[in-house]
Amino acid sequence: MFKRIVPVFCVCVWALSASGQPFDSDQPYSAVKGKDELVLSNRQGQPLLTYRYTVKAPPQGVSAAYGRSGYIHPLQTLGGKTLTTIQPADHYHHYGLWNPWTRVEYDGKLYDLWNIGDKQGTVRFVDFAEIFQDNKHAGFEAVHHHVIFNEGEETTIMKENWRIAISQLDANKYAVDIRSTLAPITDIDVILKEYRYAGLGFRATPEWTNTNSGVLTSTGKTRKDADGSLERWTIMFGQLGNGEGGVLFLSHPQNYNFPEPVRIWPEDANGGRGDQFFNFSPTKNKDWILEAGKEYTLQYRLIVFDGTLSAGEAEQLWQSFAN
Repeated sequence: MFKRIVPVFCVCVWALSASGQPFDSDQPYSAVKGKDELVLSNRQGQPLLTYRYTVKAPPQGVSAAYGRSGYIHPLQTLGGKTLTTIQPADHYHHYGLWNPWTRVEYDGKLYDLWNIGDKQGTVRFVDFAEIFQDNKHAGFEAVHHHVIFNEGEETTIMKENWRIAISQLDANKYAVDIRSTLAPITDIDVILKEYRYAGLGFRATPEWTNTNSGVLTSTGKTRKDADGSLERWTIMFGQLGNGEGGVLFLSHPQNYNFPEPVRIWPEDANGGRGDQFFNFSPTKNKDWILEAGKEYTLQYRLIVFDGTLSAGEAEQLWQSFAN
């Protein structure tokens, strides 16, 4: 089994980036929009986060229903290691870091916007409300439509403003701030029904299996018993090339159903390979009624790191985020 040694280390303001240059360079962060993707880079010009705003078609021979837009991939460490994957053959509807809902009740009927291959609905990029870059951070606010399919008709039932920003913390890690604002856009309530997964999802690199990766939560649980637990934060970590790295997922205390239930795949997932999947799922154990005419916000922070991260440091980072 993969064994992890967690050192205690300080954060030094003069630390060097992975490129060997001071991370607090005078250069601004950058947000560069291409024909399909928006790329966020640090002050050394190193791409860290890519947002896809046009539809990515599925692999040849796979139903076109699996194509979608409005997701993050690749998400990379400062050391240049990729943490996400999209359209894996075992789950073509998995898209790196993305935010659909699985059991959605609208006007008395249920729809699934997560398992898009079932053709009940999807989430679509519509426009950028903002793209920003300066000496402190870079990011964007994308408008998403949550759409249901009903007997050949399409209805947009909810608008989401997905605001993403990156900022480097030190030579080994940076933050990704995520704010999802949801608003029903008809005069009918949207009910996000109780289900074991929904909301902010993360499909990890195929390099991670049950032999070289792991999980640690704020309540001290590991991959063996974390699924369904109520958490402030969760670390997902593992081997990346010749080194290690991972992501710390932080949930804000003002989020619905905080501390949030988490969905962690079992160690024998995918025929025993044990691929890694993480999901903050506020509706894992209860419904969430989104009333027409109102807005609802979920806030998260991801700490993307090279090397290792201790439980004590994770708690300190959560306290900083929460307060």
